[in-house]
Amino acid sequence: MNDVDLLCLDAGNTVIFLDHARLAAVLRDATGLDVDARTLIAGEGEAKRRAETGELFDAGTWAFRGRPGAPSWGKLIATIVTAAGLAPEKVPALLDAAWPLHEAKNFWCKVPEGLIAALDAIRARGKKTAIISNSEGMLDRLFRDLGIRESFDLIVDSGVVGIEKPDPRIFRIALDHFGVAPERAFHLGDVFATDVLGARAAGIRCALIDPHAHYAGKHADVPRVSSVADFARSLVD
Repeated sequence: MNDVDLLCLDAGNTVIFLDHARLAAVLRDATGLDVDARTLIAGEGEAKRRAETGELFDAGTWAFRGRPGAPSWGKLIATIVTAAGLAPEKVPALLDAAWPLHEAKNFWCKVPEGLIAALDAIRARGKKTAIISNSEGMLDRLFRDLGIRESFDLIVDSGVVGIEKPDPRIFRIALDHFGVAPERAFHLGDVFATDVLGARAAGIRCALIDPHAHYAGKHADVPRVSSVADFARSLVD
């Protein structure tokens, strides 16, 4: 890994993780469905697998669908909650209730222990870090609110740049910004359909973050990494 000059990172479930308790509370308050974190984690796995076949659940019309990034966000949340047992006809109400809370504070907001220290260590060695995320245009603010923005050299948010993974152009924004060749970069993310296929299309090496074994038995050719912190530590060991 000594030949990695740029570490590209997905945001959700890579450097900031879903707050299942918050989502469960909104689900209960808006629809009456009471589920636990394990059920929502299983729903995340179902959403990741459906993303490969274009079968994410589309709830149709809901109040905030026209916001930047909202259609993709809505399909992801809708797939998670329907997999968790929510009746399809109740999804628009859930999305209407959840979006303003997501705008106020992203549901993906839990920072894993050791992440920032590990990233700061590789940046002290001259390596660059970039977020490459399909998001809603609010990541820079979120990272500042969480106190982690200074540990990232660049944030490429699809809601800002108007390009979503797996389109390789979103990766090229970071490559061009730092003047780094694709073979000198490495990408980590949690979704095969966007992170792996997008990085490969851009000519960037990649690995999956899969702590809940959502891809067990699938994509054996893709390396797994336990966490961003562990991978970052390998760059300076």
